[in-house]
Amino acid sequence: MASINNTEIIKSINYAEKNQLFEKLNNIYDTLPKGKCTGCGNCCMESVGINLIEFLNIYNYLQDKEELRKKSIERIMDYYFMEFMEKKSCPFKDENNMCLIYEVRPLNCRLFGHWKKEDYNKNLKDITEKNQQYKNIMKGKYGFDISDEVVNYKIKYCEDFIPDNEYLSKSERLGFADDLMVLDSRLFSKGVIDIEFRDRGIVEYFIDSLLHQNISYNIKVRISKEPKIAKRTIGRLKRMLIK
Repeated sequence: MASINNTEIIKSINYAEKNQLFEKLNNIYDTLPKGKCTGCGNCCMESVGINLIEFLNIYNYLQDKEELRKKSIERIMDYYFMEFMEKKSCPFKDENNMCLIYEVRPLNCRLFGHWKKEDYNKNLKDITEKNQQYKNIMKGKYGFDISDEVVNYKIKYCEDFIPDNEYLSKSERLGFADDLMVLDSRLFSKGVIDIEFRDRGIVEYFIDSLLHQNISYNIKVRISKEPKIAKRTIGRLKRMLIK
């Protein structure tokens, strides 16, 4: 059983296409500020948070790209199930630091580099503190340590990125996020897809389309407690789920 039913995903994609939601998403993307990026790939090191409409857009993009879809799902599974033990890059970053889904990359990727430095560093400090708190919770609840490499990993503020105009304020960034939330609300209000409304990263969205949330999380915890079985277990899951 999947947390996000694949039949519902297709119905949601059809609804989004019929009601021009993808077109509206692209219109929002087109209004985002531009800038000059060196392409170092240092920022592509996490399961970036995305909206439901963005997940559907990416899922739809991959549907007729069988080789890329399978490769991406394999990397997504490695990222998710090894997340407590190893720090991996975004599953959609290739060996040449190129984005495999650049055309449909999500809002947070497009806005990276447009933050004011003080805002970015404050957010980074908050994330690091929350990571440590989460490590303590997992230790107390399940008896294993999340890798310090994972807990303490920081995507540092990019000094090389040059925005075409001024850096964005927090309210400006949140304004774009609100625009995407409006599109999400169309999907939720119509009951097209039966999914728990919560923050998800791009990896979690895809994992939830493959396995029930409780099952995937329990497997992830078991692997983290018994690292010796990790590769074997993940290999079995890939054979079962990637078609």
